[in-house]
Amino acid sequence: LAETGATSIFLVTTTDLPTAIGDAGADFQDAEDREYAAIVSFFDALIEVHKQDGLERHVVFSSLDNVKAISEELGDDGRPWIDPLEDGSVVAHYSGKGRAGEYAIELLKDVSGLSLTLLTLPFLHSNFLGFAAPLPDDGKTQWSVSACFGIDSKVDMFSVTDLAHIVSELFDEQDIYSGKNIRVSAERITMVEVADAFADLFGKDVIYNPLTTEEMAMLSIPAAGPMAQMCQFLGDPRSAHDVEATKAIMYPRKPRVFKDWLLMNSDSKAFDDVGLSSDPTPILSVTVFGGTSLQGISVVKGLLADQRKRFEIRATTRHVDSKKAKAVQALDPDRITMVEADFDDVATCAAALDRAQGAFLAIDYYSGAVTGEDAQVWECRAKNIVDACEASSTVRHVVFSTMEYVQEIGKIYKPRTDENKEEKGGEKDSVFDAKAQAAAYARTKKLSCTFVLMPCYPEMFMDLFRPEKKTCEKTGEEIHVITIPLEDNTKVGCMSVDDLGPAVANIFDSYQVYAGHEIGLVTEFVTMKEASEIISEGFAPKNEEAEGNTAGEGVERKEVPMDKWIEARGTYMKDLGQIFKYMSHTDAVKKRHSVAQTLKLVPSANRLSQWVEHNKDNAMFREKLGLR
Repeated sequence: LAETGATSIFLVTTTDLPTAIGDAGADFQDAEDREYAAIVSFFDALIEVHKQDGLERHVVFSSLDNVKAISEELGDDGRPWIDPLEDGSVVAHYSGKGRAGEYAIELLKDVSGLSLTLLTLPFLHSNFLGFAAPLPDDGKTQWSVSACFGIDSKVDMFSVTDLAHIVSELFDEQDIYSGKNIRVSAERITMVEVADAFADLFGKDVIYNPLTTEEMAMLSIPAAGPMAQMCQFLGDPRSAHDVEATKAIMYPRKPRVFKDWLLMNSDSKAFDDVGLSSDPTPILSVTVFGGTSLQGISVVKGLLADQRKRFEIRATTRHVDSKKAKAVQALDPDRITMVEADFDDVATCAAALDRAQGAFLAIDYYSGAVTGEDAQVWECRAKNIVDACEASSTVRHVVFSTMEYVQEIGKIYKPRTDENKEEKGGEKDSVFDAKAQAAAYARTKKLSCTFVLMPCYPEMFMDLFRPEKKTCEKTGEEIHVITIPLEDNTKVGCMSVDDLGPAVANIFDSYQVYAGHEIGLVTEFVTMKEASEIISEGFAPKNEEAEGNTAGEGVERKEVPMDKWIEARGTYMKDLGQIFKYMSHTDAVKKRHSVAQTLKLVPSANRLSQWVEHNKDNAMFREKLGLR
């Protein structure tokens, strides 16, 4: 100070915290006291130099909160709201600076020619290059920001690069800011928003993992105890800073918000070290389990149609010489290999995954319903496939088509009882439960998975609305009567199974973005009456003349109670009826399916009326509806 004759002084110190990981005996209080003593020594020296040269000086001291004092002041019944560590310290790297700032303000308040501005900083963006950097799981499919800021708490943040503008302004306008404590902040933001910003920029699955203070203190990071106390403090409203004052000081510049800081630092080595900035290895080969099922065929077609990459496909079947298997392979013989697999045998499931980088799994409900196989059988088969995927050395991601649990619905609606054995607490295990339980099993494995939930699809309507042939009493002509359930205009979600394929292809293309996510697919919600009207009008409009009869005039709709509607169907159709009954009465199901999310994943997905328009001339569907 004496040699330079400096009159504008910026002071910043760093706490020499013990950094040995897991050192339970670390003395953080000693580190705090030493930093406090060093700062006090500086200001004492400032007084001495001023006495010698008489120069007017202004100091901007980069300080932090005296958290220990704040904690004791605001604690209930005299107890601090932040528990001290074993050595008695509370956020040692904050409290030492805060104590010293209080000392300096008091010391200089009556010293003519010396002035001080405290610049109290919040959580700095640069912490995300260090202890707060998102860390990946073992497979580098999901990254977590783990800290104890609380769940919905807003945290004040600031970019250290803006100090250049702040400090220069404080020096230029020292008359205004002298003796003040400027609590800067660019914005108040939740850690969920921070994780979302990481996810949006890097295209990875980044989440916020809220820890307790105790959990964070046990992390393998340097000075875990003080860092946990710090996050607890910063997540509390009592740590609030002044965003508006910061904007006023920096005007006409604007403080750098987190998203902008992240963009400017996206090429940082710290992010590259944790795998955020590296592009994921693309998935180019996929095994489709159940390759001849409705969902399996849709996925095969979706992968073939993808223009971004050339997928090689292994589609499983029980018989490679079957008509269905040959039809699937004929879609593209060069890229599709049909593989025999017995889902009761883990070894054949593993063989089906030979060199596959991705896998699609759906329990074939239709086959099980037709053959009368117990749902638990299909649950075990799905688990065998999950086990094979986990054991594979090549599979990087699995897309699992699943459903919701329906045991609770059995307490409200009775399931079909023919051939069923009821159990305590609900109905016999359903296909819904089989899928949900198998998906829950997959979540316990070291697998990168995306779970998709299909709603009812229009292809089902062709079976559910299969008309009965009757003779019109007035004209004597044969008519077709479509019976629909009369059920309080409740709505059920629907989407064509054809749109599942493009959705799965898009997931595989960006699998790290969707890893761990559950996506409830749906393009719209319709009542059974609306669905029947759309289908009958689309396939048999009243003005359409068919050979030998007027199609629209020959198709009538009859409304009956839901229970009678289901009971009038055969065993297989009763199961489908129960699906509609369940989906139309369960708000939890509707909330898990999102039209917006579906259209974001598959912009081309069709509403029911669009699907009908595209399929109105389909001979198979027309035959099911009794039309020519």
